[in-house]
Amino acid sequence: MADAGITVVGFDELVAGSRRLFSKIDDEANGRFGRVAQRKADEAKARIPRRSGRMAASVQARLDPERASAGISKADVPYAGFVEFGGTRNRPYYPRGRYLFPILLAAAPELEDQARAAATDEIRGFSWPRPRTSLN
Repeated sequence: MADAGITVVGFDELVAGSRRLFSKIDDEANGRFGRVAQRKADEAKARIPRRSGRMAASVQARLDPERASAGISKADVPYAGFVEFGGTRNRPYYPRGRYLFPILLAAAPELEDQARAAATDEIRGFSWPRPRTSLN
């Protein structure tokens, strides 16, 4: 009697395709997050009070390979924390900030929507690799 065996066809293609799909979702979501960060940075720039305009000008969005962010450059504007959060010189303390941070905190639902849309779009447009049909 011959030995019976089981051969799984398409597993390698499934693994390779899954890795490619996940990478595409990650890239698309990161790009979308960068656009949200830029919009929120622009919104904060418009809300920040101006004397010299340095603080508003220092608001920047950044897109790194692993994350998108927006913030105020402390090196350019060392007083930004006092303006954003207060708490000194008889000014009330705002633990959630006044200009940039409230805008960024409110962005969570939009970021979730963008992540979902990135995944949906990439999954819908993805072409899975075809498995070998031969068992040779």
